[in-house]
Amino acid sequence: MPVALNSKDLATLDQKLAADSQVFELLKGGAKAVTSADFVGVKEVRVNTMTGFTASTYKRNGDNSRAKLDISKKTLELMQERWMAYDLDVLDTEENFANTVANAVEEHTRLVAIPEKDKTAVTALATNAGKIVEEDITEDNALSVFDEAEQYMTDTEVIGPFIMFASSAYYKALKNSPKVSKTFTTNEVNLSGINRKVATLDNDIPIVKVAKSRLQVLKDGAINFILVPLNVAMPIEKYNSVDVIDASTDRDGYRTTVKGLDYYDVLVLENAKPAIYMSKAKVTAP
Repeated sequence: MPVALNSKDLATLDQKLAADSQVFELLKGGAKAVTSADFVGVKEVRVNTMTGFTASTYKRNGDNSRAKLDISKKTLELMQERWMAYDLDVLDTEENFANTVANAVEEHTRLVAIPEKDKTAVTALATNAGKIVEEDITEDNALSVFDEAEQYMTDTEVIGPFIMFASSAYYKALKNSPKVSKTFTTNEVNLSGINRKVATLDNDIPIVKVAKSRLQVLKDGAINFILVPLNVAMPIEKYNSVDVIDASTDRDGYRTTVKGLDYYDVLVLENAKPAIYMSKAKVTAP
C-alpha cells in the first residue's frame, strides 16, 4: 500500500557549521619527501639517518685521517585507520530528497573526517615540537613573541617557507597589538573602514586561524601558535575510498549501503623536529 504524504522534504539539508581543513590539507602542499607511494602494500617504512660528518685541516705530504659514517634507521608507521558505514533505506530515499548517498558522504567528510585529520596534524606537530615555549599572550607582547620564534628559526638554520597555525586568542591579541599598524581604507561601496586584518607577518608568513576544537590537543596548557616550515610535517593518505552497495543486494531489506575506509597519518622525521616551534600558555601549578 503506497504511503500518502501531506508534506514534502526539500533536497536541501539544514547543515551544521563546520570549517574546511585548516591544517592537514595546507601541509600537503609543502611535504613531498615521503608520500603514499612509499607505503604501498605496507603500513611501515624505514628512513635512514647518516651521521659522523667532520672536516679537518689537510696535511700536505702526510697521512690524513678518515672518519666512518654511521647509519641508523627509524620506522615511520601510519596509525589512523578510520571506518564509516551508513544504510539508506530505499523508501526513505524515495520520500526524502535529502536522504542521498552524496549528502551522507559529504556531511561525513565535512563534520567528521576533516576535523579529525586536522586534529591528527596538530597532534603530530605538538608531539614532535623541538622548541616549546611557555608564555602568556597579551596585546603588548603578541608581536614580540613572534619575533622570538622567528629569531629561533634563523639561529637554528631552519629554512622556509613558513606557516603559522594560530589560536583565535593569539590572533585577537596580535590584531589588537599597538605595534601592528592599522590602515584606513575605502571599500567598493565607498564606505569608510578600518583594516585590522593580519593575513601575514612581515608579508612572508601566512597566519591560519585554527578552531579551538582542532588546535587544543594538549592535556596541559593551551596552544598559542605553532610555527613550522611547510615541508616538515608530511600528511599521508594511503587509502581513502568510498564504496556504494546497491539496495538490490541487501538480503534483509532494501537498503543502499555506503561505506568507506580512510587510512592516513601525519609523519615527522626525527631531524625535522627542531624546526617545529610551539608557543603554549603557562601551566599554573595546582
